[in-house]
Amino acid sequence: MRKSAIDTAHLFRRLIGQSGFYRILVFFLLIGFLKAIFLQMDYVFPKFGIRELGLQAPVGKLANINAIMIILLVPIIGALTQKLAAYRMVVIGGAICAAGVFIMALPTEWFVPAANSLIGQSLGHSYLGLQGSIHPYYIMTALYLIVFSVGEAFYSPRVYEYAAAIAPKGQEASYGSLAYLPFLVGKLLVGTGGFLLAAFCPEQGPRHSGTMWLIFALAASVAVIQPLQRFGSSC
Repeated sequence: MRKSAIDTAHLFRRLIGQSGFYRILVFFLLIGFLKAIFLQMDYVFPKFGIRELGLQAPVGKLANINAIMIILLVPIIGALTQKLAAYRMVVIGGAICAAGVFIMALPTEWFVPAANSLIGQSLGHSYLGLQGSIHPYYIMTALYLIVFSVGEAFYSPRVYEYAAAIAPKGQEASYGSLAYLPFLVGKLLVGTGGFLLAAFCPEQGPRHSGTMWLIFALAASVAVIQPLQRFGSSC
């Protein structure tokens, strides 16, 4: 046990002394904001869906759009973009993810025609099994999840590759383990979602859900502002 503790301390000392360690640490902290948006689908979205769409709202089926899209897109995008650098893929994917969240912050009235269209009726009646009129939030959520899933298919698999790419030889595993840091950051950040839900989408009283989603979208944008600036300066 003593030897293991000493070896671990030496490992961290070597990591802390490397400039690449701080670069990837900041990078993964920023990616944590994107993971918070992903995790809020488990912690915030179900309550939002029930309060805005009703107790019987099929929020689980809506959330499944992300899983379906990822299963279909990851192999295709991976095959088509395997020659692109991992960092570029992460930046592009993160920007797409952040853009998708802004859909939920738009006025619901803009999506009434889409909800009444053939596509909206098919989504609501055929896939979700709804009866009667289709609330615009169903269309907005589907669009948001489709765009977000495209971005996730771009960036998520390449995060681990980027960690290995910048790691010094022989320390790929140490850097790769840091790739799980965004999940920790995301879980810490998503805890604030409860406060936002209570403030802007309460169980009783007036709701301003668009404001809540705007805050989520701005938080996701934090993850890509600095990498985009760096990406732009290198082009």
